[in-house]
Amino acid sequence: MNKNMIICFIKEEFKVGGIRNEMFPMMTKFGVRDYSETVHSLGLNYITAIGRCIEEIAAVSECPVYPHKDNNVYSECVAEGLEAYGDKISEVRPDSIWFSKEDNRPILICEFERYEKNKRKDLKVKEKIENLLIAYHQLGGNIPIILFVYWSYAAENPGDIDEYISIFDNGFRKSNGIYIPGINGVKTAYLIYRCVATGSSENLRLNQWVEVG
Repeated sequence: MNKNMIICFIKEEFKVGGIRNEMFPMMTKFGVRDYSETVHSLGLNYITAIGRCIEEIAAVSECPVYPHKDNNVYSECVAEGLEAYGDKISEVRPDSIWFSKEDNRPILICEFERYEKNKRKDLKVKEKIENLLIAYHQLGGNIPIILFVYWSYAAENPGDIDEYISIFDNGFRKSNGIYIPGINGVKTAYLIYRCVATGSSENLRLNQWVEVG
């Protein structure tokens, strides 16, 4: 499967919004209330829908990922065992995972997260990026695309998140001291987008998806 073609498809969709307009008019036309996990649910389902519009891909929302000793679980894509993460392991659940229909290999993993400029929310964004990197390795470290999207109100100017994005390249150390290495840049590309929410908290439209960096 051609990685660059998939990336171009994603970029074009975020720019033009054909799938967004057709399948999620509440995001583009009617608006939604910023209540509980409403925006998060719409965002992750939209991203999954993009994958389902690509013929060779099967896309799943909120799919748990866990390292397995049995390599047959995901065909040959699980390359690492439980030992690499220590004794206590928490599953991660990316918001969207795209699989190849041909061989069941993971093609893309994604998180969609709210960003607000305060320390607690900053840590949440950092945690989501770390979870993506953990999922990347648990699925074998041979995933062509990582997609991270953060959303915020148009009037809110998000701070610089380069420090968090660099985790994809540099890796990070877990609280138990285990080091999780960065991605293999030869095999994997990552896309970073900001979804700009316009309107009021009672009626938000999610129709601006801007590439960051």
